[in-house]
Amino acid sequence: MERSLDLTLLNDALGGRTGLPTAEELQQLMADVEVQLLLRRAEIGQELFDTAWYLHGVASVNEARRRYTLARQRQAFLVSAHIFDLALNQDGWTPTQRLSFGFAAAIGYRRGGRDPNATAIMNRLRADIDTESAVTDHIDTLSLEVGLAFLGFETKTLFRWFGTWRRQLAALARNSELRDLTTTAFGPTHMVVLGAEDLLTYFAQGNADRLERGLLRLRSAATGEAGPGDINSQWVAAHLLNLSSEAQAGSLWNPDVLPPTVPPLVRQAFTVGSPPVLTLWEPQRNLLTGPRSPFDSSVRRMVLAVPTSGGKSLVAQLLAVEHLARTDRSVCYVAPTRSLGREIRRAMASRVRVLEKETGTDQPDYPTVWDFLDAAASPETPADVEVMTPERLGHLLRHDAEAVLDRFGMFIFDEAQLLKESGRGFVLESAIALLDYLTQETNHQIVLISAAMGNAGTIAQWLSPGGQCLRHESQWRGPRRLHAAFTTHAHWSETRTEGGAGPKWPYRHTTKLSGQIRLRMADGRTAWLSTQGDTGWRLVRKSKDGKSRQSGLPTDPTRSTKQHVIASQMIAALGHAGSVLVVATTRTQAQQLAKSLADIREEQPSLAPLVNFVRQQLGDDHPLVSVLRHGVGFHHAGLPMEVLEALEESVRHDILPYLTCTSTLTDGVNLPVRTVVIYDQSFPGQHDDSRLRGARLVNAMGRAGRAGKETEGWIVLVRAANPSEQDFQDLNPGAEALAVTSSLSTEAALESFAQLEAELRDNEDAIFDATDAAGDFISFVWLVLSIEESRDIDPASADIDRIVDATLASKQSVDVRGRCKRLAEATRRSYLRSDPEARRRWPRAGTSIGSARTIDRLAERITEAILRAEATGDLPDLRDPEQAIAQLTAMFTQLLDLPEAPEWRFRASRGGRDIDVRPVDLLAGWISGQPLPELADAHLSAARDPAWRIEQMVGAVTEHFEHYLAWTVGALVELINVRLTDTDAEARLCPELGGYIRYGINTTHALLLMTSGIRSRRLAHAVVAGLPSGLQPLYEDLRAWLAGMSIAEWRERYDASSSEVLDLLDFTRLRSRSLLKTLLETGSVTVSLPGVGDDLPAPGQRLSLVPAWDEPAPESLAVYADDQLVAIIASQDHADVRAILDTGLDFVLDIDDPAGPPALRITLPLGDGEA
Repeated sequence: MERSLDLTLLNDALGGRTGLPTAEELQQLMADVEVQLLLRRAEIGQELFDTAWYLHGVASVNEARRRYTLARQRQAFLVSAHIFDLALNQDGWTPTQRLSFGFAAAIGYRRGGRDPNATAIMNRLRADIDTESAVTDHIDTLSLEVGLAFLGFETKTLFRWFGTWRRQLAALARNSELRDLTTTAFGPTHMVVLGAEDLLTYFAQGNADRLERGLLRLRSAATGEAGPGDINSQWVAAHLLNLSSEAQAGSLWNPDVLPPTVPPLVRQAFTVGSPPVLTLWEPQRNLLTGPRSPFDSSVRRMVLAVPTSGGKSLVAQLLAVEHLARTDRSVCYVAPTRSLGREIRRAMASRVRVLEKETGTDQPDYPTVWDFLDAAASPETPADVEVMTPERLGHLLRHDAEAVLDRFGMFIFDEAQLLKESGRGFVLESAIALLDYLTQETNHQIVLISAAMGNAGTIAQWLSPGGQCLRHESQWRGPRRLHAAFTTHAHWSETRTEGGAGPKWPYRHTTKLSGQIRLRMADGRTAWLSTQGDTGWRLVRKSKDGKSRQSGLPTDPTRSTKQHVIASQMIAALGHAGSVLVVATTRTQAQQLAKSLADIREEQPSLAPLVNFVRQQLGDDHPLVSVLRHGVGFHHAGLPMEVLEALEESVRHDILPYLTCTSTLTDGVNLPVRTVVIYDQSFPGQHDDSRLRGARLVNAMGRAGRAGKETEGWIVLVRAANPSEQDFQDLNPGAEALAVTSSLSTEAALESFAQLEAELRDNEDAIFDATDAAGDFISFVWLVLSIEESRDIDPASADIDRIVDATLASKQSVDVRGRCKRLAEATRRSYLRSDPEARRRWPRAGTSIGSARTIDRLAERITEAILRAEATGDLPDLRDPEQAIAQLTAMFTQLLDLPEAPEWRFRASRGGRDIDVRPVDLLAGWISGQPLPELADAHLSAARDPAWRIEQMVGAVTEHFEHYLAWTVGALVELINVRLTDTDAEARLCPELGGYIRYGINTTHALLLMTSGIRSRRLAHAVVAGLPSGLQPLYEDLRAWLAGMSIAEWRERYDASSSEVLDLLDFTRLRSRSLLKTLLETGSVTVSLPGVGDDLPAPGQRLSLVPAWDEPAPESLAVYADDQLVAIIASQDHADVRAILDTGLDFVLDIDDPAGPPALRITLPLGDGEA
């Protein structure tokens, strides 16, 4: 338990006040309530309420600062907010009480510096905010509703709610022939509504006049000038007055936060974007207003270490958008996984599109043919923000580092703690090191962000040895966290012994088990909770002599209750509080937990759409289908990407209550939930990188507590071991455990270096046989030498010390630096002995240098074979992907023999015999569009278990087709076609072959779709099947053709799912256009209305722009005149119009110029919100 229960904080808040509980007593009272909350029996005593109201009072009164410092008042706000927050979990309150407690909690959180918790309180009480009834029906609580709604800072609903209340109150005044209601009992409430709306308009749009007017209105309500006494209105108005000045310190309209040179539209990209940002959280504000501003042009390196839910993603967005507004270069955002990349891309798009800028679509890790074609043929013009994996950035740098630096001016690396991971860690380190090496004398910016970095100072020193790097660290989080550990307790005294069990072990000893949850209190004490009654869990042991009281007896696994069954029953009991994410070590554990959870839950008909989607992808027999019916899913790399994305979205939208997963999900996806269960069951031979420790554990725990949705997250550690203090120490790792070290400094890496050094003494060509960490380092040095040579620097005189010192490894260990330097020198000697043209080609492959040399030689042999066949007239059409695959069988075999290749192996069962599957046969079915279940059934019929078949097929597709073969075939094809071009031959090997393999498609049109944001290969094949014969494979032609259809037509033609419709809407929208930008800058914008006839709405009919009635989500956007459908917004305008609606801004609708083509005109009101 955190923060509000800290003894020092409680002491400071109480200030030694007599007549109230002491700090120790208050800590115990609050902790008791937290424990009861876990048991769904929360009840608040009067003593706690008295303390809460006292603390709220002294924190609220400015005169109290004679005794209370500002810091102590903030602490008093936090403690009182926590108590009121706990009270809201108790049943039986009246709406007025709930609103009072809710407002007190929300304002306490806002003024106490825990802003996202205020939004969470508003979301919890959303049903108590009445916008449907007449204001006279709830006038007594309207001010509380207004105050609570305002503190949520949710502009999408706030503008609409305030507009509704304002118009109703204005109508009351008109009916009474009054200018306003200040002379009536409704006056204070009226001023609270108008004043709060004025403040909202200022924070959203920067209108300083509205700020001043709002302060005057709120002051009149707070002081009683607005009408007869109304205690709720006075209370709310007084707090909003004080909050306004505090919130201004973090407002994006404050020139101390964003420099005055930043245009208003950049600020509005955040204040009216999605989600809206009206004021910054504490760590964000501290960074932007600190001694060194990250917007200072002299700041070229930054390291930001902020916990999950600490607002680091927004900081990255602010840095990127400000950079785009200030410079003419793009932003490269590096994320470790495609899933996280999609999330970042989506969040960034809502900001940059307001500026008529673009985020790029998801691209393969390797460069494709589109990276080398003209703009008309390529999927889209270069994006302003590209989100990519470290692997893709590495490939781009290897192909043309200067082009990367010319295009991008800022590089943001998220999840930077992954530098220490074996394997991929050096991919990330080498990309950062190379960029830092190449930009020492330029104004390029490099930003590293992490939620689990215990040595940010060391990392900052790596990037900027002179200390110029801006380092920002914070331990701030919004939602507080409760830590617990679950184990079982054996009741040895009740052990029952039975004979006749068998000849080897004749005796069986059965012991009852109960469950125990230990909760860690803020003062370090531990509260114990135990299950009641007989759980039905049993531990069964075997013996030869019938003596049960002896250690080391073997367990009977067939009769003992499985650990995953025990854990699942505990996990099911946590679901009452909100969504649960269970993080396991292995795929098998994740699936076992999911099945056990599903076995004790009823079916959920509401999940039918998700179940049907997964059935379509995996077939009826896959185990995921059966558990999903019961509200449980499992997530691991053995599932197709489309299925993983659907599961993630279902959790985000509170559709799927339970999800089990491996730690790769929490490393790569921001998927916050109410409760995270760490299922830490180790096994013999477990690799250190897979253990739930350090940064991996912090990442998983960071998902507990959804900022803005909940004020608290629960973390429960499950271990099949005796309870120990180490359990809680592991849940709170220190800086040493979170230190980010180079993957080159691990024991395995050092052994790799030592072995290669020994081999080099006898054979300098051992450089070309190096793999693992040594091979990765050689590839880095070789790449730098080739880049320097392309800059006309003699590689013989290149500064090896500077190349080595660019790595993190060299900064963290003198021994590692020495090894790296010796290996770098040996690499240079091999580089100088190699053919000058070849040695510059080899790094482009992205493999080890030895494998690159092999691929280069293979390209030469295939080129010669093509030229011979062309000369004799026997050459088939190798531009056709099916022909290319069929003719080059040996190519795939040789590529699969390289050391980088994953194992090509299929089995009838997990330990069974091998199944012979030829790569070319499987590839032919894959690119033709066969669904995964069909491929699995066709090629793996010898495997009886359908789930095992599909898991192996997904593994082959993911590891070989989507990654390894797509990458190496693409590199090989490029080398072949360059050679063919140099010989002036007409023949070409299918240039798009790597892309076709990557996406499982076989046409240029489909490749355009898949590299332009369409994620479903099924949809790509369906669209291509229906294309008119003359449609050229050009991006704009394909976009315009699809944009001519409605959402309903997409569903009818292609059976498009919800996610596929969203992809089509994004694909068909007009790039680098923002109707919202036009509306904000000019106050008005028009939208064409295709298909509208002469039957236009009559003057005076009320127009509305809403999701179409009776359509499944995502619905079309429709214009209605009263209840009559007027028009459907065109597909290409849907995203732009949706962005306008999402702002929540008040606007007026009318049909523009009936004499010409009908268009919808959207206009912002000219007034100031009076009417």
